[in-house]
Amino acid sequence: MAVPLFRPTVKRRDMGSVLSCIVSDKLGPGEVSRELVSRAVHLLGQAGGVSLPNTYLAMTVALRALGLNPADAVVLPALAPSLWLRVIQDLGLTARVCDVDPQCGLVDVAEAARMAQEGARAILVPHSLGMPVDLKTLRGLGVPILEDISQGLGGRIGDELVGAGGDLCLLSLDPECIVTCGGGALVLAKGRQMAASLRRIAESSPLYSQLADMNAALGISQFAALDSFIAVRREVAAAYGQSLQKSRHKGLAQTSEAEVVLSSFPVLLNDGMKEVRQYALKRNVETAPAFADTVASLEGTDAAHCVNARSLLLRCLLFPLYPTLGKRDVETTCKVLATLP
Repeated sequence: MAVPLFRPTVKRRDMGSVLSCIVSDKLGPGEVSRELVSRAVHLLGQAGGVSLPNTYLAMTVALRALGLNPADAVVLPALAPSLWLRVIQDLGLTARVCDVDPQCGLVDVAEAARMAQEGARAILVPHSLGMPVDLKTLRGLGVPILEDISQGLGGRIGDELVGAGGDLCLLSLDPECIVTCGGGALVLAKGRQMAASLRRIAESSPLYSQLADMNAALGISQFAALDSFIAVRREVAAAYGQSLQKSRHKGLAQTSEAEVVLSSFPVLLNDGMKEVRQYALKRNVETAPAFADTVASLEGTDAAHCVNARSLLLRCLLFPLYPTLGKRDVETTCKVLATLP
């Protein structure tokens, strides 16, 4: 059986929390969902936040809370999730797509800053694959920043936790993220006024219902074990990195001093993916293109000029990395990484 790329981190204690919700007849939104938001707020030093049943609605609420007007420009990295572009378009906003750093795949800070100086009203910053973005330059522009920490929760830039630097913080809870509830998302705000705006918008329509308690219970359990999950991810990533050094390929390079928590293990291939993916699958290791569902992967967008993003789209491949990987799975993946064609 192949080692899957993503597998929800669910243990017996997690299921106990979920079952407690079931027997208490509290399957809908309620106290458990609010408790999950409270724990995230406390961890990241935020003023408040809301939970939503999916990432699309969470992004919608976040952008509405920024008070943007129709046709306002929003800076969007070319390797941001394609869903973000859909939300921007559905709200009548304008996406200014910027390129990425060729070494790490993160937003090109200089280009994003130029777009902000040219009139963009907000900057969206994903910490893609868990690689932290240094926000110091962007914070100095006076333009609100929405950072996505879904794949980078637990990382740091200096003394600052990933998620503490932007005006708003998005935490998706999908299976490929650091914390997963099988779906849903949180939006957190650094300032009290923005936090109040989030709550007001979320309460304005039944469309913006809270995350169900059953899902939130799973998230609370995973927050409680976050430190141990992060330690395992870093240990496995270190073993993978040592193995990859024996091959002719390399990993993405973090360009700033940071403590990284990888959501999956990215490999930057010297050439195409097909042969490498077939080789790994024959040895029971599943892989996936790292940026297959990003803005750069779509036809007819402004990402055509983003040469760095286009290159990474074709050459960056993900290998499985999650806390419940067994020792044999890790050893198998290490052997594959060391002998990639």
